[in-house]
Amino acid sequence: MKIISRYITKEFLKALLFTIMVFVGLYVIAELVDDMRSFVNHKPSISLVILFYLYQIPYFMVQVLPLAVLLSTLFSLGQLGRNNELVALRACGVSFLKIAMPILITALSIVGMVMIFNEIVIPYTNPRAYHIKRVNIEHKSDETFRYRRDWLTRSVSGRRILHTQHLNAQTGKMFDVMLLKLDKKRDIIERLDAPQASWKDGHWIFQNGTLRAFDDSGAVNRYLKFDEYKIPFRESPIDFIRQKKDDDLMLATPIKELQTQINLLREMGTDPRAEEVNYHLKIAFPFSNFILALLGVALPFIFPTGRRAIVGTAIGFVITIVTGFFYIGFIAVGTSFGKNGTLPPFLSVWIANFIFLGLGVFLITKAKS
Repeated sequence: MKIISRYITKEFLKALLFTIMVFVGLYVIAELVDDMRSFVNHKPSISLVILFYLYQIPYFMVQVLPLAVLLSTLFSLGQLGRNNELVALRACGVSFLKIAMPILITALSIVGMVMIFNEIVIPYTNPRAYHIKRVNIEHKSDETFRYRRDWLTRSVSGRRILHTQHLNAQTGKMFDVMLLKLDKKRDIIERLDAPQASWKDGHWIFQNGTLRAFDDSGAVNRYLKFDEYKIPFRESPIDFIRQKKDDDLMLATPIKELQTQINLLREMGTDPRAEEVNYHLKIAFPFSNFILALLGVALPFIFPTGRRAIVGTAIGFVITIVTGFFYIGFIAVGTSFGKNGTLPPFLSVWIANFIFLGLGVFLITKAKS
């Protein structure tokens, strides 16, 4: 049985490698056509263009890998079916699960590898692809690495709102600062004004300013004039000027960093819904490799095998491909519902996995019968 398992796994991996190479080739061609006008206008070197695409490919591979797994499952088992090898295996008493198990175990291993890949490789390659295109090719400023900001207003941890006329993240200083503290009703209960603040040892130190506290009626019930006043913010200077990431860059953020951003946004009183959806998506999406393998592995056993069953096999192939695309579309719709508040973030991402996992189990049950 080990020989058969190795043979099925080998056929599956060969099909998977070929499918990924085809997808990557088509992607590079499509992107090259789309970016051609920019390349003609800015005339980057060939080596820079190649480096840009090399940095983009890992993220693209992760996105198309579930469909590649599905196609590879169909190709490998379909080839066994056309050669009547599936019939021979069943005639020899090899059960359906023993035939399907090598592919399912491999797909489950891919889930783990994609999770590791998402945490180690993608956070390294995606920002560099963005930087190469924006800065090295298009010669624009990289908004991700700005160090100065004027007239900055934003929510910060501890239900506070910060306003400063100028922030320099390199020197860790703010100038003409106003800091408002709010209660749960979003009423102002404290106001701090200072001409300057400095970041030191994980604290913001406000200098030569005043602090006023207000009672429920809005009257000042405490007034303090200080030379130095220390507040332990969680936000460092770079956190204040960091731009909100788009979805591609957010999905390239490690899970631990995303969780930190979510906690920080909650402390600031800001809705972290988009970050929560992407947090769950980074965990849930890799499982699509296993779920689509589960859907694809049952079809050769549901539809007739052999040379005379080519029509039934073709119908099954088309149905499975449509189901796979529908599943990916279901994930996209669910995440949009999560980001606009229609569904809770967890449910919006995982609902597709739950539904199609149930469908896969049902197909396997039908195949066994």
